[in-house]
Amino acid sequence: MDRGLVTIVCVPRDHFSDVPEALESIFANSDAPFELIYVDGGSPGSVAAYLRAQSASRGFRLIRTEHYLSPNHARNMGAAAVRTPYMVFIDNDVVVAPGWLSPLIACAERTGAAIVSPLNFEMKPLHTIVHFAGGQAHVDIVEKDGRTERHIVDKIKKKNFPKESARTECAEFHCMLVRTDAFRAVGGLDERLLSTRENLDFCMMLREAGYEIWFEPASRITYLPPVRLKATDVPYFALRWSDAWDLASFRHFQGKWRLADDAYFAREYRNLGWRRRDIMMRGCFLRWLPSWKMRIAGERLLRQLERRINRAVSARYAARHRGQPTQAAS
Repeated sequence: MDRGLVTIVCVPRDHFSDVPEALESIFANSDAPFELIYVDGGSPGSVAAYLRAQSASRGFRLIRTEHYLSPNHARNMGAAAVRTPYMVFIDNDVVVAPGWLSPLIACAERTGAAIVSPLNFEMKPLHTIVHFAGGQAHVDIVEKDGRTERHIVDKIKKKNFPKESARTECAEFHCMLVRTDAFRAVGGLDERLLSTRENLDFCMMLREAGYEIWFEPASRITYLPPVRLKATDVPYFALRWSDAWDLASFRHFQGKWRLADDAYFAREYRNLGWRRRDIMMRGCFLRWLPSWKMRIAGERLLRQLERRINRAVSARYAARHRGQPTQAAS
């Protein structure tokens, strides 16, 4: 069987319940031959059973651990098994549009790009609300009061984006095509980035090494952020967006790129865990309260308790699973 030029590496983003729709879209809508590696980090029983059955019937490789994985750890595990010239990192909550794959490959072949990003949409209805269409990711070096400061520039486009292939500075890990030799040349992904800024770091490493990143709007994908979490999604979601993982990621990113303590990081440190609060507290627990005043009061009462519980959860995971050897099933 012709497996083509590309291996799709699918990994958990922050929940598991959209896996069937995402996986079915890949097989239904891909217009170029591909191999598939699915890295399953501790999904609940029903999803794990679905993935085992799909792996057996469709013939893709399934790598599973019985504990949760950070996304970069999962991506590196999948990438280690890639033998094709290109790989596509895609999250397990992404639905691809018909004809999404061949434009990414064609752009990379034509331009020599190390990364090619599709046009990213978010939420349903599919392929309607633009989430990401290229952007900026670099360090701005400025002189201030006789000293040199380094500030991160982190901007994304949602409007007035190119309608044809164009260079860009960054891509999102919702979906990106990566040249395999470039990935290995920079040593893969930094696993000390547990929850955030992984895409900026990787894109900046590649551009620093002299590679180009391109945006290809002919390829379209939509990621599905959880609107209502299922009970089986809560433990991983809470860990994935824990204060501890966010804080460790921001500190490592800031130190690695020697970035100043500026308004950018002040805002991020102040808002640790905002996704968790938005989805778990406001979207799940507090939405049943009958008025917005009661929801605000409820959030104030619950926030400190929720944060203490979240710290305990992430500490327990770190003690039990950090560095645990993986068990792979093919």
